[in-house]
This record gives sequence, structure tokens and C-alpha cells, in this order.
Amino acid sequence: LKKSHIVSNIEKYYLNGLTKEVLWNLVGGKATIDFATETKDAVGQVAFNMSLPDGPLAIYSTDALLRLINITSEEIEIELSKGPTGLIDKLKIQDNKFDLNYHLSDINSIPEVPNVAETDYNFTFKVNDEFITGFLKAHNALEKVKDVTLNTTTTKQGENVVEIVLGERSQHSHKVKFTELAEFESQSDILPFSANVLREVLAANKGIEGTIYVSNKGLMKLEFNSKESTAKYFIVRQQ
Repeated sequence: LKKSHIVSNIEKYYLNGLTKEVLWNLVGGKATIDFATETKDAVGQVAFNMSLPDGPLAIYSTDALLRLINITSEEIEIELSKGPTGLIDKLKIQDNKFDLNYHLSDINSIPEVPNVAETDYNFTFKVNDEFITGFLKAHNALEKVKDVTLNTTTTKQGENVVEIVLGERSQHSHKVKFTELAEFESQSDILPFSANVLREVLAANKGIEGTIYVSNKGLMKLEFNSKESTAKYFIVRQQ
């Protein structure tokens, strides 16, 4: 197994610490992970190729798992180890130098992931590395502000765009505004979302083109698909 493949996909749900407790469902050489951030303002699903026996793995501390994997070399082996009860109780991770054990938790200790009732989306736009890099730079320049607002408009040249504004909503706060081409039939409301959650989702999927769908009802969906993995996120609007 490639360490970089596993780490990059873990980071897609871990989101720099926003999600830690998850269940890996292993079926047919693929791991599917449903997750929710601890603040419950985002849920999602990540799926990627993972050649391990079928079964659920309860990962209670994703940060500890990442720390273990990150000390290994690129080529690693992962085995499932059973305890005295016959249940899988740990991951054995090995490379040419280290022999590591990560202890799994009880499945019942993992919080249930809320269901999302999808709705019709009012506008959609594409994201790529250029967009992600620009968003991260703007967020850093504003000392990682909490709010990002989105709304649609039409330029003087007749192009449909989404306006993305990073910064506090008060009149006298520092802000960064930029636009992206968008698809919509009618202009949207001004919709506030968590800038931090959006930042971590974008950062975790850098290198993969994605699509963002936004509903006036206050729901944002993000999808990123590659040959080796898929990632889907739902972010609810800020109050």
C-alpha cells in the first residue's frame, strides 16, 4: 500500500481536526467513510480503494492514526489483528523499519452521522487548484476569518458569476471579494457559510477538480472525484 494514498484520503474527512471519530466500512476492496464535523455544521462521505478484508473499523482518534502512519516510509503493509474474542481490535502497520499498532474502538462508541435531506440547488460552479489556492491565500490574509458569503449576479458583460466574499459581515471589517463563472436561472440570496470548514474541505482536495452546488435553503454540496477516490460534503449555512 502507498502511504500517500491512505493519508490523503484520511485527510479528506479529518479536515485538519474537524472530524476525528469515524467508522471505516470495508467492502470489496474499498473503504467508505461517512462523517460529521464535531460542530455538526458539515457532513460527508469519502470512498477510496483499500485492499483489506471486509468489515467495519471503528477509528476513535483519527489524529493518532495519522501520526502513526506519518512516521512510516511510502511503502507500507496494513493487517487486521483479532483479539481473544475473535473481533478485529487493531491495525498492524509495518514498513521496512517500523512495526506499529493502532487499537480500534468499539463500533458503538462512534457517533451516528446525521442524514442530509437534499434539495434543489439554485446555482453551481466549478473549483480547481487555482480557485483553491486563491481561497486559501485570501483566508490567510484575513487571519482566518469565520465567515464566507456567496451570492450570484450578472456582470456588465452578461456573464453569470458567483460572488464570494471572505470577511465579517459588518460594514467596517476587512474583506476579500472574488468571482467565479456560475450556472443559474435566477439570482440567489446572500448565503453565509463557515469559512473555516470550506477552507479545510478545499485544502484536503487540492489537486482534484470539483463542483459546488448551493441552495437558497442554506445548503452547500461539494463533490470531488478522481480515479482512486470520491469525496462529497454538505455544509449548512451560518445563522
